[in-house]
Amino acid sequence: MTERVAVILAAGKGTRMKSDLAKVLHPFLGRPLIAYPVLAALEAGATRIVVVTGHQGEAVREAVLAVPGVASQAVRFAHQAQQNGTGHAVLCALADIPTGDVPVWILSGDTPMVRAETLSSIADAAAQSPAGLAVGTMQAQGHTGYGRLLRDDRGDPRCIREERDCSPEEFAVTECNAGLYCVSASHLHAELASLGSDNAQGEIYLTDLVEVRAGRGRVATVALDAIEAAGVNTPQQLGALEAEARAR
Repeated sequence: MTERVAVILAAGKGTRMKSDLAKVLHPFLGRPLIAYPVLAALEAGATRIVVVTGHQGEAVREAVLAVPGVASQAVRFAHQAQQNGTGHAVLCALADIPTGDVPVWILSGDTPMVRAETLSSIADAAAQSPAGLAVGTMQAQGHTGYGRLLRDDRGDPRCIREERDCSPEEFAVTECNAGLYCVSASHLHAELASLGSDNAQGEIYLTDLVEVRAGRGRVATVALDAIEAAGVNTPQQLGALEAEARAR
């Protein structure tokens, strides 16, 4: 079996949920949010899942191990004691990521609509990318909270700019980062530690890896439906996504 790794980011508290419960533990159609990306990764062929925990880490761990079909030996847990950005979260998981040319999915623990088919498509795109990296994108307008995918004059991905760091021209871009990636493990081990924190948040952004890899070759993109890519940040978003899931 080809080795495939999924890193699922599940460390955040989710303050906008207005609840003491960690965001990824909120129920969605009878299961905690974290169950859905875990199941999608397993269905897509992940041979190892690394869940990055933080707030209520032990409860998140128990919820993951309770997901039907999860073999505990295929799951690792990394702890992010201080939430210092998505790049820092993956750094916390690096010791559990194999070296070499192993595809690594990186996705959020609050995306209940993500599908195994999409993960497979992004893995295929990464394998064919000269940069060894594929990024999921979606179309959105205005204040979304999502970073903008910026392209060069040839239409090739150049970088991702987080919304609060965007110029007015960049803010107007409608192609947004869906927060789903597939990258060769060798690039994570070689380049992740060099990412800086010179941005409005003072955090280590995983999105900066796009600019690094774009300097080595063409980064691939895979267009996602905005509903599939949607994360949950508020009770209203949770309810709206549940209604969409029932409708589908």
